[in-house]
Amino acid sequence: MSTISGGCSSPGCDKVVEQRLACPKCIKLGLKPSYYCSQKCFVDSYPVHKSLHSIAKQIQSKKASTTLLDMDDDANTNEDDGITCSLDATPGQKLSLPFWAREDQYYSFTGSLKPCLQSPKKVIPPHIARPDYANHSQGVSESEVRDRGTNKNIRVYKGEELENLRYSCQMGREVLDVAGRAIREG
Repeated sequence: MSTISGGCSSPGCDKVVEQRLACPKCIKLGLKPSYYCSQKCFVDSYPVHKSLHSIAKQIQSKKASTTLLDMDDDANTNEDDGITCSLDATPGQKLSLPFWAREDQYYSFTGSLKPCLQSPKKVIPPHIARPDYANHSQGVSESEVRDRGTNKNIRVYKGEELENLRYSCQMGREVLDVAGRAIREG
């Protein structure tokens, strides 16, 4: 039996999926299928997983009910879908609740931590190489899954290889520090 790339979609299960046990509701809703290693994993995780279905239905109904008044008008390209906001939106708009999280309609929050609208998706230029986990629905690295099955030894770095690793870690830390100072809420 051939192995499907990626692991089981059930939280806490790290088994490799060897069968095409997919959630039928995800397929029916047009979502990328969630694969499971066994029927038991699917049944055990379904109470949590089905919340994705209700959110997908809400998003689809919101998109279906929203119509553009003038398809040729450039001002309508940043349509208010209740999930994203434009880059030039006011801070009040950026921090407003998505439609699926409005307390009067769908959800009641118990604390002060609440979601806000997402900024528009930025497109990565095609000349930039994408890592193998970028195209997986759950961010699973196919190379790591493959290595986990075949690699039983821990690699020990020595000499120049170790110095290069230290240098890259220092550079990564500096980038995170600069980014941490540059970001802000909203």
